[in-house]
Amino acid sequence: MIDNSIFSVIVPVYNVEPYLEKCLQSILNQTFKNIEAILVYETSNDQSLSICQSFSEKYSNFRLHFGENKGSGAARNLGFNQACGKYICYVDSDDWIEPNLCSDMFAVMEETGADFINFGFDFINNYGRVVASKGRFSRKTLNGEDIFRKAMLDDEIFTVVWNKIYLRSFLIENHIYFPQVKRWEDILYSRKVAYFSENTRFISNIYYHQTFRLESKSRTISSDFLLEGISLLQLEHQFILNLKNGLKYENLFKAHFIKHISFYLIKAAFQIESWHEYLLCFKSIESSEYSLFIKESEVKALLPLKNRYAIFACKFPKSLRIISFILKKIGISPY
Repeated sequence: MIDNSIFSVIVPVYNVEPYLEKCLQSILNQTFKNIEAILVYETSNDQSLSICQSFSEKYSNFRLHFGENKGSGAARNLGFNQACGKYICYVDSDDWIEPNLCSDMFAVMEETGADFINFGFDFINNYGRVVASKGRFSRKTLNGEDIFRKAMLDDEIFTVVWNKIYLRSFLIENHIYFPQVKRWEDILYSRKVAYFSENTRFISNIYYHQTFRLESKSRTISSDFLLEGISLLQLEHQFILNLKNGLKYENLFKAHFIKHISFYLIKAAFQIESWHEYLLCFKSIESSEYSLFIKESEVKALLPLKNRYAIFACKFPKSLRIISFILKKIGISPY
């Protein structure tokens, strides 16, 4: 235990040999030195363990723990339970961070007393090209219930957990842990953070670089993936209904639900090779609430225009598939 650590950086590790050293080096290179790196290794079929062992043996603030191959959420929970820093940062093992991330976030957290901070990020493909980014925010602060409402619609408070710094005592006091699922784990975690938070800040600068890997399990779209997502969204719905006055968020949840599912249906149109599997994706949502929620005009009105267009496009899976095929042929693909 490194009792005087200010930051605990938690890194789940699973089959990421080509990317892992760059990730860990970016943590080692932080200009703010009062950091512990908690590596949670899950049994892999590459040399990820050797890299973890090398860093943990060479650097006293790198600590290696062994997970049970239950997914990133469980690995992060294990790392969190071992953490002793005042602040928590989650870094995926195929990504990397800017050297001034912790120093800049420390200054803001100490000055503002925020429960968490949102900072900018980008997505970089295997050729080193930035394919998408979020570097600027339209606001500097949010307080109270506005945090939850904005987070439900991904309005600059995104569902991902890796573009944030969290106050560890805030997470502990509100019993915020990842659900025991292998995918979609960020959704419920992020909802709990947003609901219990009283104060958040936004930093308009890119500090986090995510490697855009289509072969990553978290990016692989399938009918099973969508079914898992629907189950997790239903779990999130139960969390909201159990809140005091939770019913007032009902339309907000419905908008959040159809926004997420339509996003992944459009990704399916671009990514899935098998026509049969593609159609199964649409079939997999037939028994869910999706088809009911998209009929409610007051729910769709909560979403930006681009999301309403996406929902409309998902009504015509064959046409959507043809359009995606044409766009890919001419070199245009958002995914």
